[in-house]
Amino acid sequence: MNEVAESGIKQHRRGGASQGEEELLGKLQEWLREAERSTPEMRWREEAEEDYDFYAGRQDKPEVRQALIAQKRPVTVYNEVKPRIDKLVGLAAQIRRTPKVFPVTKEDEPLAELINGVFKHFRYHTKASRREMECFEHAVKSGRSFLYFYVDTSNPFEPQIKCKRLPGRDVLVDPDCYDYDVNEARYVFISRWFTEEEIKAYWDRFDADAIRMFDTDLSYYTPTYFNESKKLYRLVECWYKKPERAVWFVNPITGRPEHLTRAQWRDFVKRLREGITLPDGRVWRGDPPTAVESVMQVPYYAIFSGNVLLEHGRSPYKWHGYPIVLFGGYKDENENRYMSAIEMMKDPQRALNTMRRQLSHLLQTAPKGILMHEIDAILNVDEYDKHSSEPNFRLVLNRGGLGRVKFSEQPQISPIYGQLDAQYRQSIVDVSGIQDVLMGKQTGTREPGVTARMRLESNIAVLYILFANFRDARLQGGELLLSLVQQYVTYPMVIRMEGAKGAQLVEINTQLNPQIEGFNDISAGKFDLRIDEEAEDVTMRREIANMLMEYAHNAPDAIPPEIILEYMDVPFTVKAQVQEYNRARIEREMMLRMAEIKAKEAKDGRRKTNTARR
Repeated sequence: MNEVAESGIKQHRRGGASQGEEELLGKLQEWLREAERSTPEMRWREEAEEDYDFYAGRQDKPEVRQALIAQKRPVTVYNEVKPRIDKLVGLAAQIRRTPKVFPVTKEDEPLAELINGVFKHFRYHTKASRREMECFEHAVKSGRSFLYFYVDTSNPFEPQIKCKRLPGRDVLVDPDCYDYDVNEARYVFISRWFTEEEIKAYWDRFDADAIRMFDTDLSYYTPTYFNESKKLYRLVECWYKKPERAVWFVNPITGRPEHLTRAQWRDFVKRLREGITLPDGRVWRGDPPTAVESVMQVPYYAIFSGNVLLEHGRSPYKWHGYPIVLFGGYKDENENRYMSAIEMMKDPQRALNTMRRQLSHLLQTAPKGILMHEIDAILNVDEYDKHSSEPNFRLVLNRGGLGRVKFSEQPQISPIYGQLDAQYRQSIVDVSGIQDVLMGKQTGTREPGVTARMRLESNIAVLYILFANFRDARLQGGELLLSLVQQYVTYPMVIRMEGAKGAQLVEINTQLNPQIEGFNDISAGKFDLRIDEEAEDVTMRREIANMLMEYAHNAPDAIPPEIILEYMDVPFTVKAQVQEYNRARIEREMMLRMAEIKAKEAKDGRRKTNTARR
């Protein structure tokens, strides 16, 4: 609830809500009912709950367990789902790559290296990589998860940017939105539960009695806002968009396109004619630039509980959308809901459990071979009845009684059970996309390594949809984080950067004048994010280094050592020494080459002189 409060935010007044606030509250409640009772949301919640149970090994419904127990049959669960889901999450962690910042214009190119260092610094301190993996993990398990960014203003002079994972059950998205980007949705709801004391610490006018006595009309569905057993109140944070007119123009000071509201545009024109003082002390005056009006979708937010509107206003973030990122799994287009990787594994898993339980039951209850003998052929027949199962039991027969004793054949179990077992397991493998080779199992093949690697890469290609969604979500989250950093990190601070000279402490936001050397204002530039540039995982970096070394071995001097060292986990001092040695080696080779050229030229000159004398 640590939200940034700006002048545009209106808080709930003691005297009651205005007509506009009443209309807004009615619209919010209508949207919330629509989202909670929509078919995509209800179907997702049913399937997600069952998916989590399957992963945890609770794969039978209560009535099935009771029936098995009543029949004295085994209730064993042979969980083939969990290890493959764990491998899928681990595989995503191995192949992920670090987002990298690139300048949009040439003017921002000098700041790109600094911004990259700042971006990595805040990804580390916000634990963004960990939160992204948590979101992907739950997207695989349940179908969707969300990464939420917010600004902690406990210290208003140094606001802290933070992010956290929101479970899919705590977020409601416009059911009519079919796009993977939630910024295309009309609205997004975030639900959280707090005690009365926690809420009143932020909104002292919070009326708990009004929430508890909130009228519920039984003629239609009404969301729940109060948990009687836990004494918790539900706060709903809604992000939505409104179309507004904006004035676009090219700022004559920065040379970049910007947009303002009509009121802000009039104020800007007035200040421009009077004169605007620049950071270097100069005063800029001039005629207003050419302006064009257009309609923009402007993000707004509201916080409410029941019939109480606590806070609402324009989004405080300089971001074109909502401060939340969707991590989705597979998509069911007909129902417009996201599915987990577990959903298609449930049927073969049920069949596998049923078949193996049946086999265990047959093995436990299959009759033994019946002992058949003539009278008086066995001397210790009573002892046989009691101790025949003991490993050292001896059956004593009368002389000549061996031919008068035999056992009936034990019933044979059909081999179809083994065939079905293999078929069900293969079905789980196929629908999950995690083949045995990805699980690290030895296949016993004698094919060349290149062929095995190509087959492994083709196996990973089956998981393209999941990894593509993961990549897009990380890109969007990185852009949102960078936007918040440029907006709120305006105070001087020192960050740790890793560069060619090793780990360095660098100051930012201490020199805000671009005309002076040492300009380090991180909010000045505009940048794009790419995610295919740097390998983040140690395994991928080692694999890239091995490929580069193999290529360098086959083509000497084709790849400089500095490039290979970038993908090897060695100390920066070692990298610097190798680079210095390589630079000195190149200089020596150049000097030797120049000496050879000069010697050859001198030799050719003497030869021409001798020829001329003759």
